[in-house]
Amino acid sequence: MSLFDHQDITVDTEITADVVIVGTGPGGAAAGRVFAEAGLSVIWLEEGPKESRFRPNQANATRYHYQEGGTMIAQGSTLMPVTAGRGVGGGSLVNSALAFRAPDYVLQEWADLLDDDRFSPENAGLIYDEVSAIIGVGITRADIGGENNALIVRGAAALGYEGGWAPRNTPGCIGCGLCNTGCLSGGKGSVDRNLIVMARAAGAKVYADTKVDQVLVEDGRAVGLSGQVHHPDTGEPIARLTVRAPKVMISAGAIGTPRLLFHAGIADQLGPAVGKGLRVHPGSAVLALCDHDVNIWTGATQGAYFHVPGLPGVLPHTFNAPPEVVVMSLMSAGIGGKEAMDMLGKVCGIIVLVSDHGDGSVSATHDGRADIKYYFDDADIDRCKAGMIASARVLLAGGAKTLFAPVRGLGFYDSVEAFEEALMPTTLDDFTNYSAHPMATCRMGLDPETSVIGPSGEAHHLPGLYLADASVFPTSLGVNPQLTTMMTATVIAKGMV
Repeated sequence: MSLFDHQDITVDTEITADVVIVGTGPGGAAAGRVFAEAGLSVIWLEEGPKESRFRPNQANATRYHYQEGGTMIAQGSTLMPVTAGRGVGGGSLVNSALAFRAPDYVLQEWADLLDDDRFSPENAGLIYDEVSAIIGVGITRADIGGENNALIVRGAAALGYEGGWAPRNTPGCIGCGLCNTGCLSGGKGSVDRNLIVMARAAGAKVYADTKVDQVLVEDGRAVGLSGQVHHPDTGEPIARLTVRAPKVMISAGAIGTPRLLFHAGIADQLGPAVGKGLRVHPGSAVLALCDHDVNIWTGATQGAYFHVPGLPGVLPHTFNAPPEVVVMSLMSAGIGGKEAMDMLGKVCGIIVLVSDHGDGSVSATHDGRADIKYYFDDADIDRCKAGMIASARVLLAGGAKTLFAPVRGLGFYDSVEAFEEALMPTTLDDFTNYSAHPMATCRMGLDPETSVIGPSGEAHHLPGLYLADASVFPTSLGVNPQLTTMMTATVIAKGMV
């Protein structure tokens, strides 16, 4: 047996391994696979449940598969929800499965900043190839794409924009549109179905329902982790599980990793950069009404994208959501509940993602919850608006008829010019902001004053402690981060064996 939970650890227990890892999401899974296949004994500790508890509704997903029940909010320039996944498979359980590679200019910047050619486009590309093959990355098929995606593909092609059907790790996708609440069909290549399976076959073990709250340090070196085993339904504490290992890795995500370091009381020891430099890929949506049925919740989740000429770091891609989320989005645009229900089936949409230059931080409250701050850069708001205007063009070119957006004060427009005229005077306070891509809170770097770990993944100020998740990105990425998280963690892990 290699998969355990609260039913298996009922008394305080201490075990040993070569490597102990917090988190089974894209970073932790990728690193653990490398360690296990190199012959090291690996133990994962995971806060969420060992088996997916998927249901086709957002409420169930937030309860079991989103950190802090999907209630994390960044405060600062405005209030902004920030989401991150949990459970064996982490964020890959509930993400949209987009599997973009980082742009070459981003990778080259990392290689230069780190003085490490492993992150150059050429060398990182080999790791991308390796991981992509394992998790089943392929281009979204038109036959399961759905009309919402197809409309965007048509519009981008009509305007001559680079893009089209998007790369996703969904080798068995049936186009049900439920990625964000968990893949009920089993068609998504979330890491619980590949990287973790491979590692378990090589001897790795997973202990779920275990919320780590202590990093063990002896003689100035990290030597293990300890966490509280709890009941996944009630939260009732059951026992304490401690794992001692010469290699300790934290892969709890860009929110979870600094939160743990602060809650465990070792953040100050690791230097001033812990939790600093948060980037979130802020974005907003452009929606439109068609005179034909779209049913935005059907088809491949976020299966289309395009690049806007002259706007590097701005990535418009499909807005796809279940009916209840779409209705809430419509109501946030000032549309009444009955009217929202009447127009629901004819809505299409695009999300505009921005590689941000804002700044934020993550720490922990006294009870271990995330304390998140984020402050927007004005230029990012301007870039988001430019991306929204381009998205409006794509929607109309693809067959939509009437434009609107979840931005206070906007109405309905049948031309891009009218939409642009109304959008440009709006301010950040008018937007409905959201982020699902936190990153860069425990950065890799050469300077201990501005980074937490070196290119090896080891903490500058605490030997034996390694980090490998989106928190270690040296900069904002500009594309959905899961594949780059796996690439980065694989590079770090291969350097440790």
